[in-house]
Amino acid sequence: MSSTQDSPQVQVQRDGRSSSPGYGKLIAPAVIAVVIIILVLQNTKEDWRIHFFFWWFSLPAALMLVVLLLVGFLVGLSVSALLRRRRRQQLKRKAATY
Repeated sequence: MSSTQDSPQVQVQRDGRSSSPGYGKLIAPAVIAVVIIILVLQNTKEDWRIHFFFWWFSLPAALMLVVLLLVGFLVGLSVSALLRRRRRQQLKRKAATY
């Protein structure tokens, strides 16, 4: 008998993650930020005229883009918070039934 047959074999499995810090999570936001900056800088010369019901106003395109991006970001945060709260409430109700 050899010693390899007598002793238990241990297999180590890796989950495919690297041991380096999570810089991958920063790449997508950085690329998006660069694209937004380029978009805003390319639209500094134009003015956009906006009609909303009986109001109208004119703003530089760069400012309008920044405002729209901020509003979209805030709407996304709000929806995310509401969905998170609803999920927590569902989990609490589910835990209370057990």
